[in-house]
Amino acid sequence: MNLSLRPAVILAILLGLLLPATINGYMSIRSDLAQAEQSIREDHERLLDILVLGMQEPLWNLAPESGKPLLDSVMSDARVVRILVNDASLGIFLSKNKPDRRLGKILSLSHLVSKQGNVIGNVTLELDDGIAKQNIERKQQQYLIAVAIQVCFSLGLILFLLNSRVLRPLETLTKQSQQLANNQLDREFIWLRPDEIGQLGRSLEQTRQSLKQLIGTLEQKNLQLEADLMSRQQIELALRVSEDRMRRLVESTRLIPWDARPEEWRFTYVGPQAEQLLNYPLSVWYSEGFLSSYLHPDDRHFAYPLFADVHEPGQVYEFECRLLAANGKEVWVQIMATCDLDQTGRPHLQGYLFDISNRKFNESQLEDYRHHLEEVVEERSRELANSTHELEILTNILAQDLRNPLRTIDGFSQVLIDDYQDHLDNNARNYLQRIRSSINGMASRIDDLLMLQQLSRAELRPQTLDLSVMAHDIAEEITILQPNRSHHIDISPDLLADADPRLIRIALFNLIENAWKYSQSKETIKITFASTHVNGQLVFYIADEGIGFNMIQAKNLFTPFYRLHSQAQYSGNGIGLTVTQRIISRHGGRIWAKSAPDEGTIFYFTLPSHHGQPLQN
Repeated sequence: MNLSLRPAVILAILLGLLLPATINGYMSIRSDLAQAEQSIREDHERLLDILVLGMQEPLWNLAPESGKPLLDSVMSDARVVRILVNDASLGIFLSKNKPDRRLGKILSLSHLVSKQGNVIGNVTLELDDGIAKQNIERKQQQYLIAVAIQVCFSLGLILFLLNSRVLRPLETLTKQSQQLANNQLDREFIWLRPDEIGQLGRSLEQTRQSLKQLIGTLEQKNLQLEADLMSRQQIELALRVSEDRMRRLVESTRLIPWDARPEEWRFTYVGPQAEQLLNYPLSVWYSEGFLSSYLHPDDRHFAYPLFADVHEPGQVYEFECRLLAANGKEVWVQIMATCDLDQTGRPHLQGYLFDISNRKFNESQLEDYRHHLEEVVEERSRELANSTHELEILTNILAQDLRNPLRTIDGFSQVLIDDYQDHLDNNARNYLQRIRSSINGMASRIDDLLMLQQLSRAELRPQTLDLSVMAHDIAEEITILQPNRSHHIDISPDLLADADPRLIRIALFNLIENAWKYSQSKETIKITFASTHVNGQLVFYIADEGIGFNMIQAKNLFTPFYRLHSQAQYSGNGIGLTVTQRIISRHGGRIWAKSAPDEGTIFYFTLPSHHGQPLQN
């Protein structure tokens, strides 16, 4: 955009005044909007929390009248548009709605209402943000009016000073500069102004005087330069002789020296060995655009930085590429080059190239062998995946085929018990009960096997978890079934790990339930859940003071359906620890146990830490 000084200064002034004001106004308005939105969100949450707390008793007692004063109090806020209270069973419990308050965007938020651990309903609160936005818009209009007044006043004052103090003196300076350009050096430039333009005018007068003296000096120098040129020609002749000697030395080696003009994509010199490399005469190598014609199309991008980019003196280049020989074959070469500037300041490339075709052939053979190995591995992986899929299908089919006969046997056994009760003696009824018990046990084992299979392929959704909070919930769930048992469960706080919340809760439940079950013989059940460090890694453990077991049996501890104690002593299906071990393994951790008879058991397990790395001591 070509502008004269006056409009350019006016534009700069406008931009200088308006841009900061605009940015400041925009940032201020954005800040006000953000503060208003934050205030609305906080008020929204606060009012909703008040409603949730206030509606617990009315919902619990089914007394709508006792909740209406609270609704009226909240509706006194002009931003509240609608309140809806729903009972979990009966539907709409209370509602208030003032649609005439809708001025802007409606913000809706809902919370559940719980009492004594039960969800008894929910509360929905809708707020309008129109009032806050109207206040911000009024503030914006006032700001724009103030900025416009400031710009008009400042622009008028600056233009007056610009015309009187800058533009007219600049016209005089322009005329005097044209005199210098036309070599009119005899007329003196007079400036009496004390300001910067006056200093510039006096500097222009000094320039006029210097130029006048310089022209006289240059005429004398020309005579001296003519004498120097004669001496320089003799020196250049000696340099050419030295270069010829060095060139013959280099051309006797396998390295092919070359010089090139990067802007022309052609060589200015190539060693005679190049003729044997591609079977082209040297005249072809010197032709313009040689590289663009005989460089392999797929490798031209390697040469672009060398021949097309801006070059810095002393810059070094090295790359490998293919050249097309006269017989159509591809010849691999390695090119090394450095950049220098010639006498005219133009970039000049020089370097070496040599044949690396044999090395590239060997590399290609190795690459083909590697690809063959990758294909073999991929084929074996596909076969393994297909086998795993077929095994899953077979397991599901067998489980379904086994369930149907078991249901039939169980059904007929129940019919015999119900319809022929009076015709069966005690032994017959006992036998039927044993049959039904065995059927139920087999069905339970089938379900357990399917659950193990599902755990193996269930998708992990890890997140940072507080295992301490989860363990407290599990302990409360277990102890509530036996409220009269004396127990002491010690859970360390802030036990954090990255894990799938659904799966890791199953594992923790199995471990804590085992500790509780096998401590039943003790007067007081004592269980500890804490963490320690083993070799710099965070390790969680659950310890009890129960009956324990012999460590000789530890190798079978996580075997499906393997029981260390009889069914008559302690109930269970023998798969809980197997499930726990599968879950820990899926998370990349491991689990092990230490125990002794009548001395309790400690189960240790590892999980990814919430920092993504093992914690250090």
